[in-house]
Amino acid sequence: MKNLSNKEANKVTRECLQTALIQLMSQKPFEKITITELVRRSGVSRTAFYRNYESKEEILNEVCRSFIDSLSASFSDPTFQKDPVLWYRCFFQDIWDHAMLFGLLLEAHMLNTSAFTSSYSLVKKDHDGEPASLYRYLAWEGAFSTIVVRWFQGGRKESIDFMAEFCSQVLVF
Repeated sequence: MKNLSNKEANKVTRECLQTALIQLMSQKPFEKITITELVRRSGVSRTAFYRNYESKEEILNEVCRSFIDSLSASFSDPTFQKDPVLWYRCFFQDIWDHAMLFGLLLEAHMLNTSAFTSSYSLVKKDHDGEPASLYRYLAWEGAFSTIVVRWFQGGRKESIDFMAEFCSQVLVF
């Protein structure tokens, strides 16, 4: 890392710490992970840790935010707004493809009702200041997140196509 700028070195350090945290979370509960284990696993110094983060919770928040951003980025295409089945299919596929990370974030209680739903352009509509519109959105958000979590925790037995069709029929916004 000698030839890297400070910005580049910090980026590499942050990525190492995030990767180490995910690896450790796959072995033990988040609450039992220590900073010492984290810096040892990541290969960075304790000083480098505190130069980039204040706590392991901050790393977990960043990992979660990054995961949510990657999910939502794939749905910015207006095509998804015209085809809700395709939107749901892609969403469930992304959850399937990132099952380990999704499961770890779920176990760490990082995925609340709005965490993985509110950023999607399909459902993020202007509420016009109307309470009915806002509550309709909140009902959709709660139902959708409950369905996704139950599907995941139930072992993802139903196919992605089934889930996409079901959600597009039942969760009309």
